[in-house]
Amino acid sequence: MKQSTLLRLFLLLPCCLAFWFSDLPAGTTGKIAGKVIDRQTREPLIGVSVLVDGTTLGAATDARGEFFILNVPSGSHAVTFSYIGYEKLTQTEVIVHADRTTQLQAALTAALLEGEMITVTADRPVIEPDLTASEQIVTVREMERSWVRTVKEAIETQTGIITSPPSLAWTRGQTQTFIRGSSIVQAVYMLDNLSVNSGLLSDNYTGFNTSTIEQISLLTGGYNAEYGEGRSAVINIVTKEASAGLHGTVITRLRPAGKYHFGRNFYSQENYDYKFFDRNYWTQQSQDPNSGPFFGQNPDSLLAAWRSAITPNRTLAKYTERAEPEIEATLLGSLTDELSFLASGRYKKAVGIFPQPLAYNPEFNFQGYLNYRFSPAFKLRLGGFHGGYESADYPAVNFNTIESAQESAWLAPMRIDEQYARAKYNPEGAIYRQWPELRRWSQVYARVTHALNPKSFYEINLSYLRDKMDRSDRDHVIPDSLWARRDDQQKMINRFLDQGYFHTFTNNRSEIIQLKADYTNQLTAHHQLKTGLGFRRYDFSYRHFMGVYEGGNRWNLLNLFDGKPYEGNFYAQDKMEFPGLVVNAGLRLDFFHQNRSAPKNRYDPLAMQPTTPGHDPGKPLGYPGNPERERTKLQLALAPRLGISHPISEQSVLHFVYGHFYQRPSWTKMFGFPFVNYTEDMNTVFDPYADQITYMEEWQGWYGNADMGFERTIQYELGVDYNIADRLKLDLTGYYKDASREATVITGVYAAQYSTTKALMISNSGYSDVRGIETKLDTRWRGPFNLGASHDIYWSFSGEVGYRQLYEPGSPRVNVPKGLRQSEGYWSSFHRVKAWANLYVEPGRGPRLAGLRPLSDFNLNLYFWWRSGEPYTYHAPGDLSTKPNNRRWFSYYQTNLKASKGVRWAGLRAELSLEVRNLFDAKFLRLLYGDDLVRWHQNPNLPERERLPKNWFSGEDDEWEWYSYEVPPRQMYMQLRFEF
Repeated sequence: MKQSTLLRLFLLLPCCLAFWFSDLPAGTTGKIAGKVIDRQTREPLIGVSVLVDGTTLGAATDARGEFFILNVPSGSHAVTFSYIGYEKLTQTEVIVHADRTTQLQAALTAALLEGEMITVTADRPVIEPDLTASEQIVTVREMERSWVRTVKEAIETQTGIITSPPSLAWTRGQTQTFIRGSSIVQAVYMLDNLSVNSGLLSDNYTGFNTSTIEQISLLTGGYNAEYGEGRSAVINIVTKEASAGLHGTVITRLRPAGKYHFGRNFYSQENYDYKFFDRNYWTQQSQDPNSGPFFGQNPDSLLAAWRSAITPNRTLAKYTERAEPEIEATLLGSLTDELSFLASGRYKKAVGIFPQPLAYNPEFNFQGYLNYRFSPAFKLRLGGFHGGYESADYPAVNFNTIESAQESAWLAPMRIDEQYARAKYNPEGAIYRQWPELRRWSQVYARVTHALNPKSFYEINLSYLRDKMDRSDRDHVIPDSLWARRDDQQKMINRFLDQGYFHTFTNNRSEIIQLKADYTNQLTAHHQLKTGLGFRRYDFSYRHFMGVYEGGNRWNLLNLFDGKPYEGNFYAQDKMEFPGLVVNAGLRLDFFHQNRSAPKNRYDPLAMQPTTPGHDPGKPLGYPGNPERERTKLQLALAPRLGISHPISEQSVLHFVYGHFYQRPSWTKMFGFPFVNYTEDMNTVFDPYADQITYMEEWQGWYGNADMGFERTIQYELGVDYNIADRLKLDLTGYYKDASREATVITGVYAAQYSTTKALMISNSGYSDVRGIETKLDTRWRGPFNLGASHDIYWSFSGEVGYRQLYEPGSPRVNVPKGLRQSEGYWSSFHRVKAWANLYVEPGRGPRLAGLRPLSDFNLNLYFWWRSGEPYTYHAPGDLSTKPNNRRWFSYYQTNLKASKGVRWAGLRAELSLEVRNLFDAKFLRLLYGDDLVRWHQNPNLPERERLPKNWFSGEDDEWEWYSYEVPPRQMYMQLRFEF
């Protein structure tokens, strides 16, 4: 199919669907279904009116007394049953989750008097028979009562999620979060079922305001055909639905100033660089004829000059004296019966725990929507968000992982987390330090929801998403005429940099126009059809540059590309619900097209060899030409999905999932164009085809693979949920993920005539295997206290096939295969336990004291996690065994606490809370290696400090690097919250 034909098809299909089908939902709403009977006769009641209070949603019971209501917003609702001659019944706290069915059973009593009403609290089912795959839901109440303050933190508390922040500046290029043994790159985040993944590096925006969130749905065990883009997880953030009246939340939060890293203050006068280089040291220098410029100088003058040189500027020096404030406000409600809205804003003056050139790392997010209901059946929503940050810290973005190739390995954040780092006193301009990241995300969308009849509705979304990143010298600190290493200046002790002149920048932009249309039809009481399509058109650019003088000559490393690819999908699924069986069956077709002409000779995309077509015959080897090009091809993937839920007893449900899950690799792996040149002319340095010596280069980015296809994971899941005495819920789940065609295999691509440098290309030649078990136990007690715990473990392996070095035909060299490239995956065979306990005393309850109830509206939440230590190999002297990984390091654990007290007055609720992360201030040694590990084991009787390594520069106890920041030092937050 030609590209133009495909585009016309996608423009036509939404119009056809709008007339052909009746209705479309979008993963933010659920269904209420059930049966109404006469309490005395137990006979079904026909024509009972069932209404969701505060909405226009409702239904009437059929001849069997059964009903269903589609497109019910997620959250807690009240449902009212009314019938002539019977008491009116209202069930409150009816919980609805996105894409799920909430079952209600009602028994009405004949009324003696007209207008009598009964209100009851709906029973919350312990097990959910329509859940065919693992789904974890974080509700608004759970977030409010726990310590979490961000979407990421809410996700990290769930089973199967492992997050480990990099400890030090040199711990870079690593994926920080894993979902069931797979990288976070394999997850897609959605806001109200609209993707917020920028695609370029597979980054997701997560900075949404928690006071706007109704629930977060985490799908990890497979999912319906409706969902794609992610192979391992779909995370859908559902915003609150505006109701009648006006409602608001204001949150103020503060972390006091303090030192939040291990070891002394980086600029303490107790440190080696202040104490060792004292008057005696400078006296020796002044008397040493080999000391260069210091010989013959006044020692006091030298000491004064040194002390002045190591006095940091105010921004660096005061890093422990800055508090971290945050404010968030949300207002939502109805202006008229037809018009409702949500508006929310958040601003945080974040403070890094290490010294950095920015006093603050500010974050912000604004989001909202405007609803207009033209009729009970037709609604329009206009919404969006705008958010971002500026940070000199280590943001959890995919540019800091292998997704960006060598860029992530070259560049450390512009913060000082090594005590005697060269850049300690002036990180700006220090070589191989990236400039603070300025990130801006925006999305606007329009959504039409139309209920065609009680059985069907459709939804059409049109959105625009933009992600822009800027890591450059925005304040023009470094002069254009000075360059590292040629012009760098050292301090009196040349370990420390006085001023560096490293030129680097990374600027990228990704813009996406997305069309999404979905249709839902409750064909019969047992079949719910859902079908739809999606289309995304990209427009992105990527600019990365590093320039240094090495060996006296300029060396420019670049990765520059742009593109306008597109992707889309079609899907159809049927949810079949019977008394003893629920089946979700579906089929999804995904496609993408790079939509470009790529160099035909993949070994010489510059046409810099005389034998490559397009090379200028008047130029020697090394000068680019005009290479022949060819169009990229459309990539297709067909994914079957099947989920089954079957009650095996009245108190247990078995669920099974099988599915194929495809994901397009990051665009960087397809479009990358890394090259090197040596010019000092900034007018031509960014042109890979300029009339100057230019080579493809392995040190910057991936050389784009024009033949890249989809990555695939085939996933199986089998689980059982137990209801234990209506008081406990036990979930046991096992899963297996078989991944292939993974875009992870790195091959050096060499030209025939020139093989000194090479480009690195990614191909779909990787594979992985993950098998895991998850166990979760939660209480369902009706009192104020509940708790729960989970355990998960997985075993993962990954491998590669293909070539390590691949030479152009005609080269005298031989291709070098990968060989046996199989290894154990990150966190494989680690045990992980997460547990929580919550005490909440409702308003007006609790023990009395002097006529008051001091514990009324009081909440206490504890969260605890533990993981087993890293396996490692050590054989003591005399131990002749050679078993690898025969030992495990210390286990890590952490406890977080939140305590809050609320008071109510005149419709206003105020809450004061204290949150403590790492309640007991635990700290854990990082795993040692090499001689340090041997010394640790062979000296068990020495004090711990003497067994641990000393700082390489000063010989001091190296507390700055002994401990892992997986469990950082204790931090406390105070929060004041107002609600009305």
